[in-house]
Amino acid sequence: MAKYIVHADPDLREIIPGFLKNRGEELPALAALLAAGDLDGLRKAGHKLAGSGGGYGFDRLSELGKALEAAAGAKDAPGAASLLAALKEYLENIEIVYE
Repeated sequence: MAKYIVHADPDLREIIPGFLKNRGEELPALAALLAAGDLDGLRKAGHKLAGSGGGYGFDRLSELGKALEAAAGAKDAPGAASLLAALKEYLENIEIVYE
């Protein structure tokens, strides 16, 4: 798997690990929303992800959140499932460089 290099502000060194841990812990809930067919709930969760990533320097997280919000809003369950897989892969392969 490829690593996703993220250049982060050293001032965020204390909070980034917890932020990423929390995003990873949200994955089962997102998968449950999809499995239940709750695309509106998934759309809202995607919107929240889109807003949270950029403030920490995780632009790819924001992109995935926006795409998830759009797919769920369009009732595209297969697209949403693909984006959840991409989100999981991203979160599992981030390498942070503090500079």
